[in-house]
Amino acid sequence: MIALPAAAAAIAALCAAFVGWDALRRPRPERVSWAVAFLLFTAAALCEVVGAARGWTPTLARTYYLAGAVLVVGVLALGELYLLLPRRMPAITPGVSLLIVAVAATAVWSAPIDSARIPAVGWQALERGPFLVALAAIINAGGTIMLVGGALYSAWKLRVGGGSGRRAAGCVLIAVGTIAVALGGTLTRFGRPEYLYLTMALGIAIIFAGVVLTRQPLSARSMTRHAADSRHDRDTEPPRAQLIPLSSWSPSERPDNAETNEGIRFVLERLLSLDDGEIAETCRRWSATPIEGDVMNRLQARQIWALRLALPERGRSRFDALPISVQIQLAEIYTEVWSAGIADVRSERRA
Repeated sequence: MIALPAAAAAIAALCAAFVGWDALRRPRPERVSWAVAFLLFTAAALCEVVGAARGWTPTLARTYYLAGAVLVVGVLALGELYLLLPRRMPAITPGVSLLIVAVAATAVWSAPIDSARIPAVGWQALERGPFLVALAAIINAGGTIMLVGGALYSAWKLRVGGGSGRRAAGCVLIAVGTIAVALGGTLTRFGRPEYLYLTMALGIAIIFAGVVLTRQPLSARSMTRHAADSRHDRDTEPPRAQLIPLSSWSPSERPDNAETNEGIRFVLERLLSLDDGEIAETCRRWSATPIEGDVMNRLQARQIWALRLALPERGRSRFDALPISVQIQLAEIYTEVWSAGIADVRSERRA
């Protein structure tokens, strides 16, 4: 049957193109990992299509098994780890990942194939020794647990922390899609391979929908300027902005320009580069008030507007794209903490 693997390959290719383009515009390790995972799934499904249409070969069988049966779930899980632990993944993670890929490729390519059976059974003619079976089981089981557990944990954390409901729904979809993909492999092991690509295509589409929901949307205005901004950022520091002091500050209490710009730089470099949920979580750790709903009071509106005016134009478009609840938290922490000067801290200590 060619229709189902062909449909799965088309869906996965569209997913890879979309996520890959997103990764090029706004590079992040999880986007790169997911783009690679969708490409691996595309390659595996195409091997199934070509094998069914023109006959299986040893190269097709090995490519299918390496991409689809061994690596794809692990690479998806790597992206989930990068999403769960932004800026905290060890620097050696890419190197270790490539080493695992090299070991898996060596094991698959050195495994013997029963040439007499390959026209009839396809990739199953690959003789999988104990090491290869154990490697595939560890990567798939560990990756599935990481994907499902990590996605559900992210959804719970966003829900409890007042983060983006859109991102929480995306995390749940990633978990559901992963379970669907795992179900396809389970059905194959129980002798029902005809359902493999039905569940695989459905699962990969659900995972893709979850990835789309977890990505940070760009406003139309910022999308048109993103390529130029990215080139500019590589050569220069983020633009600095003069803070418009709050009217409640007395002249003696107003922080000087250096301290003000340092606060703006902190917001630009450490906060606005994160996703919505990560910004909300960072603000919570900095003691921001938990926010429910999307309606601000007058003080919160003033704080948001003051921070918006303080940001350079490039930062405003990113700030405007945040959910209202995250804007409230970020503006509160900036106004009450990150924009405070040394004089403010000393004054609070004396009080």
